[in-house]
Amino acid sequence: AIFCGKAPPPTFVRELRPTEVVKGLEATLECEVTGTPPFEVKWLKNNKEMFSSKKYAISTKESIFTLNVTNCDVSDVGEYQCIISNEGGSCSCSTRLSLKESLAPGPALSCTPSPPCPPPLPKQGATAVAVSGCQGKPPSFMKKPEPLNVFSGTNITFTSIIKGSPPLEVKWFRGSVELVPGHKCNITLQDSLAELELFDVHPLLSGDYTCQVSNEAGKISCTTHLFVKGLSRLLFLIDVHETVGLPVTFDCGIAGSEPIEEDQTIDILELLKNVDPKEYEKYARMYGITDFRGLLQAFELLKQTREEENSFNR
Repeated sequence: AIFCGKAPPPTFVRELRPTEVVKGLEATLECEVTGTPPFEVKWLKNNKEMFSSKKYAISTKESIFTLNVTNCDVSDVGEYQCIISNEGGSCSCSTRLSLKESLAPGPALSCTPSPPCPPPLPKQGATAVAVSGCQGKPPSFMKKPEPLNVFSGTNITFTSIIKGSPPLEVKWFRGSVELVPGHKCNITLQDSLAELELFDVHPLLSGDYTCQVSNEAGKISCTTHLFVKGLSRLLFLIDVHETVGLPVTFDCGIAGSEPIEEDQTIDILELLKNVDPKEYEKYARMYGITDFRGLLQAFELLKQTREEENSFNR
């Protein structure tokens, strides 16, 4: 069906939350909508419109709208409202920003500013870092890692900018497999910058990569994609059944960017194991495969064979 009227108005999937901040620290107000872009946003404090300045930083990332209030003091206390609109209509939500007194020293938890952050911890598969502050704010992405389309043999870096209450823990996955730093990759978290470096990539590393960030208040993740160019020939090597005993080979011709300096042999089934099944057809066409039905049948045979082997090994 074709929608012939105006776009539906935006609706909130995450509204502004009441925020309490220690004097001198930064407060972040954030909300998220669903609907048809483009969106227009207007921020108000005590019913007076606000604009970006050194004191107030207003930003928009797709359908997420953020207001950062720096160096909070008594003058920042009040009611804040965010109005989002598109050609179909508008929606609004409001919250209150209040000031929190620093707690006196003692055995109880203190919310006074912490000392500077310690140096980054040794690089590990799951990297954690402590950041000053003690508000229980779940993690969120200020910048998500972007998909990359590169040539074989290059080094690549996926970059995320994150925020949330400390300590933050970051993990990276290829498909469903967690990555661990080594000679093939490196994982770092410096302040709010989380990065995954892959060295000397090749076509078999193509697939979905996920950045997962967590703290005591919650967990969030986002998935991006890597496509590595430069393969010239694709082979399917499948033991269909023990009684057959011979591999099945599909020669799929040439794909990739010229000039092709060397002939490469790629197990496309191994490659697709790390790809969302919804993306199989797209990948097949990228690598010059036109018999998509045959590819799915081969993949299913491989799956059945492995299940039989696992049952026999038990």
